[in-house]
Amino acid sequence: MIIKILSSAIKINLKQGLKVFIMIAGISLCILVITLVTSISLGARQLVNETLQQFGPTSVIVFAGGRRQPGQPFQRSTTMTLDDVRSISDQISGIVAIDPEATSNMNAKYGAQNIDTIIVGATPMFTTAWDWDVAEGRFFTERENISMSRVAIIGTTVERQLFQGQNPLGKTIRIGTTPFIVIGVLSSLGTTPNGMDRDNRIIIPLNTMLKRMLNQTYITMMRIKFARGTNINSVAGEISTILRYNHKLTAQGLPDDFTIITPDQVMEFLNRINSTLNIFLVVSTIISIIIGSVVVSNIMQASISEREKEIALRRAFGATKSLIIIQVFLEIFVISIIGSFFGAIFGAILGLIVGHFTGIHVSISPLLFLVAFSVSTLIALIAGIQPAIKASSYDPAVVLQR
Repeated sequence: MIIKILSSAIKINLKQGLKVFIMIAGISLCILVITLVTSISLGARQLVNETLQQFGPTSVIVFAGGRRQPGQPFQRSTTMTLDDVRSISDQISGIVAIDPEATSNMNAKYGAQNIDTIIVGATPMFTTAWDWDVAEGRFFTERENISMSRVAIIGTTVERQLFQGQNPLGKTIRIGTTPFIVIGVLSSLGTTPNGMDRDNRIIIPLNTMLKRMLNQTYITMMRIKFARGTNINSVAGEISTILRYNHKLTAQGLPDDFTIITPDQVMEFLNRINSTLNIFLVVSTIISIIIGSVVVSNIMQASISEREKEIALRRAFGATKSLIIIQVFLEIFVISIIGSFFGAIFGAILGLIVGHFTGIHVSISPLLFLVAFSVSTLIALIAGIQPAIKASSYDPAVVLQR
């Protein structure tokens, strides 16, 4: 019986032409929006896990400079030095690696090519502290750091921009006006949640950076990796105590001139981003369901009005109200499924395009099609109520006498 009614519903839809096309287009647009937002939300959730893993569950980052209010940039500070690094290394146990760094935005050149990039002065502990391996070549040694060697490890974005397919190892680039020999290429890490390209950087020895490039004694930050099982919040407190003492902040009752970032803080920040996206997803879904339901319901009611004599004849020949209601719902359901299919396909394609051109992390999975099917089914159920009631309420005797 259902198969026969479904077949009849499909035939009726084929006869409707323009009306059916408009309904399918309306539903497709609604599903497209939901699919796009869902793919971005799933991508953000995946990025949260990846970012936390890359940050390191047993790592801490200490930035020079305090923070005025949450969300505002770090205040510039020149008080964090290598003496602080030595104090922390000597007084806190469980440290696997500690990597002090000094950073600056500079221009790098090779031949006719150039790129604005981040120059990071680091120590040989960089790869261990950041769990960031060299994909090609090697990292510099402690001897090269002490002797202020002009050697560099470049990120993949820098490699692509400057060398354009050539092998960069052994080549000489210029950072500002200073020549450096490329000895390695970092593995690619992609972008951060705020869209920063982590591969657009060049790593050089810290002493080279401080004495040759910047002519300064203070550092920008330090990355500290601890052994598994270390209480990160506890050691963060110890780091704070050491830095406040070294910087003479405790005695004078001054605020911190440094900022400590722990995995818990990173998780809290990323979860706020994810929650915002989830709210946007819910809101866009509700709006899409309302718009889709209104469009489909109004067009179907107009179609039912045009077919009132046909429906009355079916009633006169024995069709029950239940059968009429089922047929109307099936007509809308078929339209909704077709609309959801095209909406999900085009939404996924648009998501990939957006991800490619904007760098936004997008995740395409079978869940998108499940969401599309679920939403289109809900639209069909909501949109079908009034048309179904209207169609089943026709009195054959009254309609056929008109």
